[in-house]
Amino acid sequence: MRDYSAAFFVLLGMYLKALFTPARGRHAAPAARRRRSTRVRPYAPAPVEAAPPPVPAPRRTPRRTAIPADPARVQSEATARLHGWIPRQAAPVPPGDLLAAPLEPTPGEFDELAALVRVWQRQRAEQDQRRVAVTA
Repeated sequence: MRDYSAAFFVLLGMYLKALFTPARGRHAAPAARRRRSTRVRPYAPAPVEAAPPPVPAPRRTPRRTAIPADPARVQSEATARLHGWIPRQAAPVPPGDLLAAPLEPTPGEFDELAALVRVWQRQRAEQDQRRVAVTA
């Protein structure tokens, strides 16, 4: 217990000493030792150059009294542009389950895939025949 109290008093003494010791280092006494950096150059005014002649402000065109616009024509052009952006559907969407397979497949829809599957099946059958012939 005696060692702990001695250690406590030593630590307390260090804190008190640090509290009453004057600060040291770069920021210790800024008002007493302030010096100007050698990298700072003294102020020199910029040289006076000949000012370019003032450019007159651009003038606005006079306002028209009437705006030439045909509202029906403008509306029809806007509608045509709008319909040009909307994709057209080939057929109306049938009622019912939209995730179900189509009842009538479109001709040629899966012809290429079916032909590739048939070629693949034919190749596998030939490989199987070769294996049977080699093992026999």
